[in-house]
Amino acid sequence: MIGGITMAASETKERIAEALASLLNHNTFDKITVREIADEAEVHRKTFYYYFADKYELLSFVYEHFIVEAPRHEQPLTLTLENWRPAVIQLLERIADHSKIFLNAYPYDDGVWRQSMNEFVASRLSILLHAMPEYRYLKEDVIDTSAEFIAAGSLGIINKWADGSFTASPRTVLDQITTANRLMNGILDRWKLS
Repeated sequence: MIGGITMAASETKERIAEALASLLNHNTFDKITVREIADEAEVHRKTFYYYFADKYELLSFVYEHFIVEAPRHEQPLTLTLENWRPAVIQLLERIADHSKIFLNAYPYDDGVWRQSMNEFVASRLSILLHAMPEYRYLKEDVIDTSAEFIAAGSLGIINKWADGSFTASPRTVLDQITTANRLMNGILDRWKLS
């Protein structure tokens, strides 16, 4: 057993996720049915519903499995103040590598991408903010709210990148995120002075 899930169950869940990912290479998410996913995975619809409540829950799993999480052959990075830039570049590269899946799902996913990614980015930002000595005096909810705010802005830039068919490089997108945060800090500093 792995984390309460047997190996066979884990493989079945992954097979269903891979089936949706495969279908997303050729169809938009809104056109894909649970029946098609089950057929592609070579499982019964009942098996699909054993693992996922609906195709949106499966899509959230696909986003995490194929885009957000580091692939098994990569060592997952423990996010630190020193390595956050390479970690973000890796994430942006994974998004670009799976652009076909992303572009065929994101516009039709009823906010699944935004919610999944916002939670992921905000939780990582919260870790970084807690690690910064100058913010240790802040209350937990202030740090978490700040992390959610920064994550939402960063996600807006990532979504704009997707809307432009990923023409910019991941490094350029990271620079845009960093610049936007600096500009926001500058605006807030001016408010403090007035």
